[in-house]
Amino acid sequence: MKDSHKKTKFNFEELKTAATSENSVVRKKVFQEYFEQFEEFPSYLFDNTDGIDKKLSETIADIENDPDTSARMHKGIVQMLNRLPSRTETA
Repeated sequence: MKDSHKKTKFNFEELKTAATSENSVVRKKVFQEYFEQFEEFPSYLFDNTDGIDKKLSETIADIENDPDTSARMHKGIVQMLNRLPSRTETA
C-alpha cells in the first residue's frame, strides 16, 4: 500500500543553502521544518570542529528564545548540543 501523501523530494543543496543563510529568520524556519520532518536538527551542515559554528549557535539561541518553541524541540536542542563540542556563547 502506497502513501497517498507523497513527501517532497529531499534536496540537500537547497537545505544547506537555506540552513547556512545569512538571514537568521530563514535559518530558524529551515531548522524548525527539518526538526518536524526528521526529529533532529541539521547541525552536520556546519563545521563544528573547533566549537559550534556561529550561525548554528545563533539559530539555536533564536529557537530557544522563541516562546512558541515546543518542549519536544527544546529536548531536540539539548540532544544536539550533547553531540557537539562545547557551545561558545556570543555577546
